[in-house]
This record gives sequence, C-alpha cells and structure tokens, in this order.
Amino acid sequence: MNNYQEKIEEARQIFLSDVDEEIQKDNLDKIREWEQTLRTNAAFASWQESDISKLLLAEFKTVYKEASCRLAETRVLTDEERATLWAKKDACLMVISLMARDAKGEIASVQQEIDRALSST
Repeated sequence: MNNYQEKIEEARQIFLSDVDEEIQKDNLDKIREWEQTLRTNAAFASWQESDISKLLLAEFKTVYKEASCRLAETRVLTDEERATLWAKKDACLMVISLMARDAKGEIASVQQEIDRALSST
C-alpha cells in the first residue's frame, strides 16, 4: 500500500466512525477530495523523478544559460533576436519552475553558471 493510501485509510478510520450519517457523508466527501489531491501529488512527484523529466530540465537550463550569455555578450542583436532570446528565457524559467522540486535552487544554480561563463570571457 502506498503511503498516501495508508494516510487515507487512517483518515477513514478516524473521520467515519462514531459520527451520524450527515457528518459521515460530509467527511467522506472531504476524504475523497484529499485522496484525489494526494494521488495527483504522488503522480507529479513520480513524474519529476523520471529520467525524461530530468533530461528535459537539464535541456531547459542549458537553453536558458545560452540565451542569457548571448544577450549579455552580443551587442549587435536585432530587436527581433533580442525579443526571441528574452522569450526563450521566460519560457525556460516557467518550465524550470514547474518541473524542478527546488525551483529557486535550480534557478540560482543556473545563474551561478551564467556568472562563471560570463566572467571567464
């Protein structure tokens, strides 16, 4: 039995025993809501740990770093090129924030890589 299933079973035992029918119905609705939330969270956590998700996260971090370095190093970009690079950065940040367990840490790590890359040139 999964950890979330054990928690739901505990909740059922606590909230569905020794209560009248109306309260039991309300409690059962709430337990079903909790169960759905826990299932969703467990599926998301499992998805975050998959190899493909890790590869995608690494790719988005690389694209973000490359776009940032190009914006900082290249002074002759057209407005369209500059806008495209900023759009890439924005999209990558959004995806990183959705995919990473520790989004702030991942973004800080990428920013450190960018700072190192720019200081070495």
